[in-house]
Amino acid sequence: MKDPRDVIIRPVVSEKSYAGSSAGVYTFEVHPSASKPEIRDAVQRIFNVQVVKVNTLNRQIGIAHV
Repeated sequence: MKDPRDVIIRPVVSEKSYAGSSAGVYTFEVHPSASKPEIRDAVQRIFNVQVVKVNTLNRQIGIAHV
């Protein structure tokens, strides 16, 4: 993945992520195969900031059955 906008899909907007933003912690949905260095580089290039730490969490996408 070369383009940083292919790595960062979108920001996560929730009460929990909003609370973290006051502490300088931001949450993004990223490409499933992106590595931590790729995520760090993408955030730094898109937002012109210095990233201190990258934490990742793999979540299964829920499917509603009706």
